[in-house]
Amino acid sequence: MKKKTQSIRIVDYRYIKEVLEIVTKNKINLSSRRIRRLVFLDLYLPNCSNNTLYQKYRKLVSRDASNFQRLVLFIAVSILTVIVIILFKISL
Repeated sequence: MKKKTQSIRIVDYRYIKEVLEIVTKNKINLSSRRIRRLVFLDLYLPNCSNNTLYQKYRKLVSRDASNFQRLVLFIAVSILTVIVIILFKISL
């Protein structure tokens, strides 16, 4: 039986572009091939921990995702607060 292997080319280009923006914003210059490899590791082997470059990359991407989640949470809480205030004023 032939063993199935996953190709690095499977990774979506939009995700690679986002990662490239995050990495360049944090002043880490990597080749596109290395970024593709890191993205592939991130998507298909998330428990890989023996590569220090991957650990830096993972920390940057996780921090960016955390900041985005915090922003979305702030917007949601703000919208709910405004709705509660409006409903409270209408009921008076």
